[in-house]
Amino acid sequence: MEARYDDSNLQRLFAELEPKRRVQALKGGFRREANQVRKTAINNLRSSGIRTDRDLESGVRAVVFKRQAGFRVTVGTKAGKKQYGFHKNRRGELKPVLLWAEMGTEDRRTKSNGGKHTRQWTGRLRSSHYTGRMKRYGFMAQTLEQVRDSVTDNLHNEIIQNVERVAKKYGCK
Repeated sequence: MEARYDDSNLQRLFAELEPKRRVQALKGGFRREANQVRKTAINNLRSSGIRTDRDLESGVRAVVFKRQAGFRVTVGTKAGKKQYGFHKNRRGELKPVLLWAEMGTEDRRTKSNGGKHTRQWTGRLRSSHYTGRMKRYGFMAQTLEQVRDSVTDNLHNEIIQNVERVAKKYGCK
């Protein structure tokens, strides 16, 4: 059994649109699909076992490319007036925990002062000691595995719907 899809009407509709509206239609489809992937990533973050809140979840970002067709969903931080993706620890310091949670960290140790700097203001002498590590949660890798198969089909459908919506709005249909 062979399935055929005739997209000649869609192609004609797309050709009728002016270039600015074509880009608008494509980007809208990419944005909608990127937000779906972002939601999946946030659900995986919530179920990974790490304590999450809105501050951490805001670090999972969907970026639609400006100059080429496509998008990316990534974890990261953004500093500025409004900070995204930072966790405030008990000392009130902002830390980029999402970056560490995805990949995990190596074992960490303090440095030993080894008898150097024995002035009064340096405090006590202490040898180096273990300070811990953060385990790998891998919620973005899990998201990639979940959405890898469905994203292309969903993207096609979103773009078709968006082209039709923009064409209808600007009188091409």
